[in-house]
Amino acid sequence: MIILSLIIVVACSEKQELTYVPLISTEEENDTSLPEESENVIRTAFASVVSPEETRYKYDLLIKYLEDHLERPILIIQKQTYDEVNELLKNGEVDLAFICSLSYVIGTEEGYMVDLATTLIDNDDVYRSYIITHKNSGLETLADLKGKRFAFADPYSYTGRLAALEMIVQMGYTANDFFEETFYTYSHDYSVSAVARGAVDGAAVDSILFDMLLDLENEDAMQIQIVQKGPWAGAPPIVVSHKTDENLKTDIKELILTLNEDPRGQHILQELKIQEYVPINREKYQPIRDAMKFMGGD
Repeated sequence: MIILSLIIVVACSEKQELTYVPLISTEEENDTSLPEESENVIRTAFASVVSPEETRYKYDLLIKYLEDHLERPILIIQKQTYDEVNELLKNGEVDLAFICSLSYVIGTEEGYMVDLATTLIDNDDVYRSYIITHKNSGLETLADLKGKRFAFADPYSYTGRLAALEMIVQMGYTANDFFEETFYTYSHDYSVSAVARGAVDGAAVDSILFDMLLDLENEDAMQIQIVQKGPWAGAPPIVVSHKTDENLKTDIKELILTLNEDPRGQHILQELKIQEYVPINREKYQPIRDAMKFMGGD
């Protein structure tokens, strides 16, 4: 159950450092009895593109598949912010991670992560930002959101922040002088719910996640309209730390890229609403690099 009052608590100026406030009550981040210091454990991190419970539910089957084939236990380390996951990768505190595209561009340019694969959905390995409002709000364009309350997903999110900032700057504004207030929800489905339930007037969200919610006839998503779309860019990737063992990296990559050849793997992909995992085409992340350059490295 999303607690909208806690969404409001994370409101803060773009010029200030945001303090993370959990949006829901959760169990311990590492919900496992595995000893973290064990050399045999594969440490795997998730950034919460969707709410923590939904992330764990969606990927349980894939994690179990990897454990069975690698014959090694996997320790799940779930973090709420994308920056936290990037720090784990940089420090070699996790071996494997499921991250967002902006985090990937930052991490590969700084040299502390290596790509394994990305998703293919409807024959595409790209996604984009959607600017959304409530269907009954009377807000039909991005320009209509001037002076309104707006939700970003995460400071390190391309679809949930950077793409929206680029659109606003192209209109001659900054987020500070365009919106009345801005918020971080730290999850794209929370952003959808915040708009649907009136906590904010608009939000920037991940097209893959939003389209999936529509396909599932999610109650909140059905209340939403898309008023602007950002440029296409490479879809969220799976990566390993630069400190991950080369043999482990090779084994994981092979398993992920051949999921569609295994009946059990096909079932996992079907549950994840993914056609298959494919090698990353780095050129498709150029729009993100361009946006970073345009925004002065923001």
